[in-house]
Amino acid sequence: MNIRKTAALFLLLGMFGMMSGCGEEEAVHTTAAGADQTEAGVELSESAVAEEHSEEADAGDAVISEEDSELPVEELPIEEPLKSQLTVELLEENELDVSVVENTRVTKGCTFDLPEGFEASEDVEGMYVTGRYPIDASSIYYVQMDQDMALQLMTKESFKEHTQDTFRELYGEEVELVVDSFEQMKMQGYPAFQILCHYQVEDVKVTQLAYIINADKSYVITYSQTSDYDRMEEYEASADSIRVAY
Repeated sequence: MNIRKTAALFLLLGMFGMMSGCGEEEAVHTTAAGADQTEAGVELSESAVAEEHSEEADAGDAVISEEDSELPVEELPIEEPLKSQLTVELLEENELDVSVVENTRVTKGCTFDLPEGFEASEDVEGMYVTGRYPIDASSIYYVQMDQDMALQLMTKESFKEHTQDTFRELYGEEVELVVDSFEQMKMQGYPAFQILCHYQVEDVKVTQLAYIINADKSYVITYSQTSDYDRMEEYEASADSIRVAY
């Protein structure tokens, strides 16, 4: 399996199908190596928030003629304060963690220990592979994104649905994703997710353990392995060392 394909899945959050540019300044720091972050990110769906907001609008405010309705409609951006307010309301309605709204402390990235034998990839920034790659395709991938409070609305079902949409675009075929566990948690006081899943493409089975931390920025560390190598104990030990840097 191409290493870029493995990386692209959890670039991630192809799981939302909403990719965008992210910050330019911060870098990942590990005890073994460092790399600049990639240019992938996730943003709140403006259309989803607009739909929520539209319920408060007066349907009679404007009349669109049949001729005008054929013109392309440009989606208007939602101001950040309103987007934040609507997101908080949705979090409260669903009894989800709203502490992400109160996190104002500036963070500078994440640190974590690399398992023995891993080194920075020459092909993909933010990715760490074994010295025996591609024979051993095990990898660790780190990405930093702009904060997205709506990330807290993610569920096991939405994660699976949007990730499979990404698979379809990435591989050009239907790939079944099995979510083994989906846990909301706290990491250093920040809302976070721990997700364990697996899937198979052709004759290759891939297992991935992902940690998503939603601070003033969103951080994702994804540990991947194929069925030829079992590194889960090493990955879990590395995950225990994840720290948000200030």
